Amino acid sequence: MDSIEPRSLTSTAGEPFVVRSARPDDAANLLAYIRTIAEEVGFFIIQPGEFPATEALERQWIEDHLDDPGKLALAAEAAGEIVGSLSFENGPFQRTAHSGTFGVSVRRDWRGRGVGTAMLETLLEWAEKNPLIEKVDLAVFSTNAGAIELYRRLGFVEEGRRAKAIKLAPGEYVDEVLMGRFVKAGW
Repeated sequence: MDSIEPRSLTSTAGEPFVVRSARPDDAANLLAYIRTIAEEVGFFIIQPGEFPATEALERQWIEDHLDDPGKLALAAEAAGEIVGSLSFENGPFQRTAHSGTFGVSVRRDWRGRGVGTAMLETLLEWAEKNPLIEKVDLAVFSTNAGAIELYRRLGFVEEGRRAKAIKLAPGEYVDEVLMGRFVKAGW
């Protein structure tokens, strides 16, 4: 993908932040961010200790997203710290390359301040302009009502549900809600 022009924004709490393309020199900060998010109880699929990436692997992952026209990696930054992250990857095959899925997370102390919305709006603007991408898909915990509401507000529709797709603990499961949005005019 081409780099996204940095967007200087203000949170709903009045704090400045920037949404921009992730850069290779973000590797160490992104790893620290992901490890912090994984330790938070909630809606992140990766658990502490399940993210074995090294700084070199993270740097390569970022470079791959910068070089591939069907991929996007965003960082939300405030006061020099990463407070949110979004990644999108289109399908790897000819018949699936027109659509892709994203993952998004926002640091707990920045949730509800417009950071997630800003990253999603940036993704959707990029996808609308990208000749490869016709559809953006996602999967979300059925218990994550705030995220589901945000996705609906941005035009995503529920397309299905995977019963007990997420195992939180022995005997404790959560459904996964599948949602999508077509991004080209006239769809």
